[in-house]
Amino acid sequence: NLLKPDTPEAIAKLKDGSTRTVMITGDTALTGVFIAKGAGLMNESATVYLGDLTKAGDLYWTDVDREEVVSQSVIDAVIDGRADGDVELAMTGKAYNHLEDVGLIRQYVLFTRVFARMLPNDKVSCVQLHMERGITAMCGDGGNDCGALRAAHVGLALSDAEASIVSPFSSSDRSINSCVELMIQGRSALATSFAGYLYLILYGQTMTFLKIFSFYFSNTASSNTWIWVDAFINTIMSICVAYSGPATKLSKHRPTARILGPQVLATALGTVFINFTFLAGAFGWLYRKSWFRCNEFDSSTTDIAKWWLLADNYEASILAIVCLFQFVNNAMVVNFGFYFRRRWYRNYALVFLWAVYVAIISIVLLAPTNWLGCRFRLNCGSKNVLASEFDIHPSFSIEDYNSDIGHNIIPNDSRYELWGICIANMCATILWQLIFALYPVHSTLRKKRPLRRLQVKL
Repeated sequence: NLLKPDTPEAIAKLKDGSTRTVMITGDTALTGVFIAKGAGLMNESATVYLGDLTKAGDLYWTDVDREEVVSQSVIDAVIDGRADGDVELAMTGKAYNHLEDVGLIRQYVLFTRVFARMLPNDKVSCVQLHMERGITAMCGDGGNDCGALRAAHVGLALSDAEASIVSPFSSSDRSINSCVELMIQGRSALATSFAGYLYLILYGQTMTFLKIFSFYFSNTASSNTWIWVDAFINTIMSICVAYSGPATKLSKHRPTARILGPQVLATALGTVFINFTFLAGAFGWLYRKSWFRCNEFDSSTTDIAKWWLLADNYEASILAIVCLFQFVNNAMVVNFGFYFRRRWYRNYALVFLWAVYVAIISIVLLAPTNWLGCRFRLNCGSKNVLASEFDIHPSFSIEDYNSDIGHNIIPNDSRYELWGICIANMCATILWQLIFALYPVHSTLRKKRPLRRLQVKL
């Protein structure tokens, strides 16, 4: 088969994505080396040492270009990283089987670029050896590739024939670019999975703080608030988090695969700390207001069958408003990460829903007493209190408030102060994610203190 024009470009993309590419072929060794150089698996100027067996069954190595035999000490220098210049190894199936029989193949496998004259079982064995050291993908288009395609962590059949039956992935486009696209999609899927995982963690932590403050003040959010949080915010936004599409090109790094790794912990702990700080600060702000009287609400007077009446006080209002903003913004926090997924604003469903929810909560907080706010029992009160103290005469029904003052309406100027606290909370968590968890700080730390990874020549 002739080398396809787009193969060198695809191989270059794979290498730029920190992926080592090797060739396992049934063709002759010299054909494999020629194709490997043309495809970009190795440089055109690279020195290639080919391993083969003599008729007596002894292993020997030759310089492909000079056709000269080289000593084993030269090969050992390549494996130890002491070789001068750009040197690559290749071996025949006979040499591979010999090294496998004597138990030395593991020393050579990660330094060999071309495995030639390999039988189907040899391909399976070679893939399994690579799998011992790292995540391994295999692509092929023939029936003799079926075993290796099945054995690899990821198998991609570049054919509609028998290879596509056993391979987890198949492509009718017989191009190595299919491998690039598969890696882009795979890394995006992993990053999106962690985004969903982080969103549920942040949801759980926000819910925990809401419950802790509710227990402390002996109150709770209204029934409609709970319905909105569980049925609309959490359920729909967790789905929208997954709508972020893959990046347009293969990134130089793979996404984290550690559920308790530095990046995950930085996002989770940083966001949780910021959210708690602003929630506690909102209550500190409330206690300094002249219109608020401490311990005015008495939960013991509430009919336990009407638990939603525990929301008829300022403490519950502040708790519900701040936490609603946090629930919504948590999804936006995990929406960032353009290395593996598209830019945050390209997740149209999530951005639209986030804007709508923020607008609804802002209207409930900032607008005069209205039907929506009264449904959430926020900035509302009993009808007689609204009429006598605020000259408000709502046409809709309102269950009488369970508090001495009969309402929880926040003064206008204080509403904007509280709204500013909530917006600052949202901005702080987003900036933390962008600056510390993802980009400048994270990138700097990754360069200075890189994770211990398998060091191989790409």
